[in-house]
Amino acid sequence: MPDPSLFHLSASASAGNLGDRARHRRSGMGRSIGGGYDPGAASACGPSSRSELFGADVNDLPRRRGSMDEAGRQSYYESYWDRSYASNQRSWSTEQDHRRREGLQAGYGFFAAFAFLSFFLSMWMLFGLYGNQHLEMGMFYARVVKANSIFVKEVKINFKEKGPVAYMFLNRPELGPSVSDKKIVEDIVVDPRWHKRFTYWLNSGSYLEVSCSLKASGTGTDSLIVAIVKGEDGFQDWKGDPSNPSLALRWKRVHEKGVLSLKVEEDDDYCIVFGNLNNRKITFSFMLDLRYVLYSKDNSDFVCSSQLTDVCEFPVALGQSTYVLLTSPVVDMQGVKIWYTKLSYIPRWITYIFFWGLVAVGLLFTRAFELRHVRSQVPLSQEHAPTVPEDASHYPAQASAYSLLQADETNSEKASVHENRHCTICLDAPKDSFFDPCGHRCTCYSCGMRIRGDSNRCPICRQTIRTVRRIYDA
Repeated sequence: MPDPSLFHLSASASAGNLGDRARHRRSGMGRSIGGGYDPGAASACGPSSRSELFGADVNDLPRRRGSMDEAGRQSYYESYWDRSYASNQRSWSTEQDHRRREGLQAGYGFFAAFAFLSFFLSMWMLFGLYGNQHLEMGMFYARVVKANSIFVKEVKINFKEKGPVAYMFLNRPELGPSVSDKKIVEDIVVDPRWHKRFTYWLNSGSYLEVSCSLKASGTGTDSLIVAIVKGEDGFQDWKGDPSNPSLALRWKRVHEKGVLSLKVEEDDDYCIVFGNLNNRKITFSFMLDLRYVLYSKDNSDFVCSSQLTDVCEFPVALGQSTYVLLTSPVVDMQGVKIWYTKLSYIPRWITYIFFWGLVAVGLLFTRAFELRHVRSQVPLSQEHAPTVPEDASHYPAQASAYSLLQADETNSEKASVHENRHCTICLDAPKDSFFDPCGHRCTCYSCGMRIRGDSNRCPICRQTIRTVRRIYDA
């Protein structure tokens, strides 16, 4: 049977250490300016103590084996590993909560980025890709327009002059034979530091060749830049730096005569531009040789002519591709060489509402799950975890020593209750705030706000601080 005097000696030594601990508290020892603890003074019971409140000391195991019987040693070992397992479980739970919180924040950020991207794509499709287009149709104009049935409900065409015809296909029409057209334009005047351009819609396989000649000038040093660019974007790039050959599909500086040619590989607008970088006007003439490749009008599913109506509407069935072919006359009609047409896409609003609804549901679900997780956490009202071993009943001898320590601890804490109400950082102002979401109350409001601005982590549990909330005592 263990010697009772041994436990009496252990309790006395622990009580003495606790008295030193209380004196340390009154004198302010064991604290640092940053709110941490001094390793040399923070421990309540040093290695010489035989009643360890924070867990069993492995160095005492041989002495305990000598002073306990087999049942006592077995009970002691079980309680020791139970406490170690509980401590590890608490650490693991805190780490899991931190990882779960980071996962919620990452998910919320993902849905926010996805919402912004969805809104941007929707605006681009409504006002960019499927926005209204004003077309200038010259002779031999044949352009295919494809409408995506998911985003477009109907294709609408408004004719301002008589002559053009629109055809609808369920399959993309095929290219037909080529048609040649030659034209000569003489005595074109370009002002200093200015340009002239001529735009043509050409399909894949078409060919153009331009021959330019300058009218003789008095100096003989004037030159003209001739270039072929693709689309409006290509023209704007060339306009920013006309002397840069890399900004054009074909580029040449002409002093007297020059020739440029291009075989088209993609359906688009192609601009022939003449730039005058001189300080005087330039007069020139050019000859244009065009070989158009037009789309075949055979096997069309629907035909709408501007001779019969000013507005053509082509419904787009969901899940089915729809192609609209716009064509202009191949001969002059009453002196008209350019036909103006407005092309509109009627959006399928149900698609946009569906995608926006998915984004809204994702954001609301993520936010609700985060709030549920935060509310499920019970805030701790103490700064430290309980130091009382829950399994003290496993070894009654140590429980009796613990009762003496608990009584001395109670007296010491009653003496320093006024000090425990002060902020652990400045040691002056009262603890009138707590950290959200962990719930720890250990600082005044000013020090709490400073911690949130510096490290943004609770000094007790190292959890990320969302906000600092003030406490108003009655």
